[in-house]
Amino acid sequence: MLNHPPTPGHFAADFQSQMLIPPETKASAPESLTEKKFIERSLTENKFWLRIMKEHALFLGEGFNRKDKDLIQQTDRFYHYFEQLEKRAHQTPETVQAVRKLNEDSIQLVYGFRNFKRNLLILIINCKVSGFNFPLLVDHIAREAEYFMRSLQKFNQGILDPIQDAIISENVFWLRIMMEHSRFISSLLDPSERNLVITARKFGDDFEVLLNQARDVESMLYNKEPTYPVIGKMNKDSENATTELRNFKKAGLELIKTCQIKSVINPLLADHVVREAEHFLYMIHVLENRLMKKQKENQM
Repeated sequence: MLNHPPTPGHFAADFQSQMLIPPETKASAPESLTEKKFIERSLTENKFWLRIMKEHALFLGEGFNRKDKDLIQQTDRFYHYFEQLEKRAHQTPETVQAVRKLNEDSIQLVYGFRNFKRNLLILIINCKVSGFNFPLLVDHIAREAEYFMRSLQKFNQGILDPIQDAIISENVFWLRIMMEHSRFISSLLDPSERNLVITARKFGDDFEVLLNQARDVESMLYNKEPTYPVIGKMNKDSENATTELRNFKKAGLELIKTCQIKSVINPLLADHVVREAEHFLYMIHVLENRLMKKQKENQM
């Protein structure tokens, strides 16, 4: 008589069933990055994010209390370092070796700035530093630094996340950024700008819904077997909402530049958030092109 291990019910007999195999084993492997794409994506991300990081340093410095001279000096130094690296990004030869070195230097500088932001956040939350830098804003820009670093690290490894996982993670990241932009804008407009405040808050609520939906999809499908129809729709919903928000931001930027609305929003900050919305739209298009290519390959 055979001795079977003590398993509940008929589990042992069903062990080979496909329904009992972990779905994570069917996840797609990372995709390789061609040299051309490595150069193109690396330079695009560096040119965009190094300017963003430079402006983060400026905004942080302007938000400190005047007595925090050391912190102001540190942000001034970061501004200078990022400005120099941004100039270099625009002059970098389009060779794998030169671009890889640029990525490495960007990662190192951004890592230091990320740590500065995270340590600053702890000081603000513990009331060791005062001023006008919202804790959520500092966390927001620290997450952007971490996103930039992760992107460059993957490029230097020569890989891209599988298209399904890439769409999920990009949407979860960027939808939160767009949600927070909307709420920062509503808090920096003068309260008398009632219609604009209401509109900005509405954008924040709409993006919170999209973010929660994306997080649900992440919980269901991240690192699983591809289910492209659901993923493609999520990307399209994000594109539509972000296009509307980008247009609202651009209109607001023109009103701020011409002094037609009352706010404490620096015109550079208004332009900054417009560029971030446009970069999200750029990423959506990159992902859509990858998705279409993958779908065609699967049909062959």
